[in-house]
Amino acid sequence: MFEASPSTRLSASAPIDREGAPVIRRPRPKRQRTALSFEIIPPRPSDSVAKMDELIAGLAAYNPDYVSVTSSRRSEWLEGTAAVISRIAETTDLRPIAHLACTAGTREELTEWIRTLIDAGVRGFLALRGDLPETGMPEHYLQYATDLLNLIEEVQEEEAFRLAAGKLALSVACYPKGHEESRNFDHDLDVLLTKQRLGADFAITQLFFEAQDYLDFVEVARLAGVRIPLIPGIMPMTSLKRVRRMGELSGLEVPEVVEKQLLEADDEYETGMQLTANLAREILDAGTGGLHVYTHNNLAVTRDFLDRIGIQ
Repeated sequence: MFEASPSTRLSASAPIDREGAPVIRRPRPKRQRTALSFEIIPPRPSDSVAKMDELIAGLAAYNPDYVSVTSSRRSEWLEGTAAVISRIAETTDLRPIAHLACTAGTREELTEWIRTLIDAGVRGFLALRGDLPETGMPEHYLQYATDLLNLIEEVQEEEAFRLAAGKLALSVACYPKGHEESRNFDHDLDVLLTKQRLGADFAITQLFFEAQDYLDFVEVARLAGVRIPLIPGIMPMTSLKRVRRMGELSGLEVPEVVEKQLLEADDEYETGMQLTANLAREILDAGTGGLHVYTHNNLAVTRDFLDRIGIQ
């Protein structure tokens, strides 16, 4: 559903006529270092603390630029997020950012959670609307990620003396294949430009299966005026079941060529990991400066993927 009344989601660009227009690729400078970040999922309360410590230590060995910590019902929502971030702050020098969704509570509750997460060691947020409840978003909740960006900025001003340079890193989601609820692709670009105008420092892509989808998205976004980094989110494709499930959750259709290769593979894992490595290499070879890896808390798979693309 789209808003029926004014909100912070305002048009920030004129629609772009993309039909038949060639995408012009400009040469990019060679990168000296690939930026790297990871997504961590807080464990269930019954999960082993030692296993989470092993994951954190293993990821820290790669010296990532930051790690993002999700929130979900399985890990007691933001309580689990704050607990993991506190553990990261206690045991490593990693820079954590926290997922924060409009669905996590009222404006007042979100304000308190922002402060609680700052106390835990957060110096950045990934601002999301979150998956809508079956009954829709409650009227007294913030309705869009753009509204959440404004709230984070307000709390940031109040907490400026506690923050390095008085600034939290603000990130948002973007959608190379389009958001399933968007009217069209140009509407997606309008929303991304609005997020940029409201203070977003960078965007992390949601799932995509083919490198060309990401590269075309970046080119068109730049033509529309998007200047913030658009960091490709990469999910290791370990099985056809996993790929289908993640496509379903993301509202995406798995490309026929990907499904066919996994369906006919003698070793689904090996084929899927090669597909993932090829996707990442193509993106990096095109001049992209970094990757965000959806780890699903599997250190062995994450290491295998990074080994295949030459990141030690």
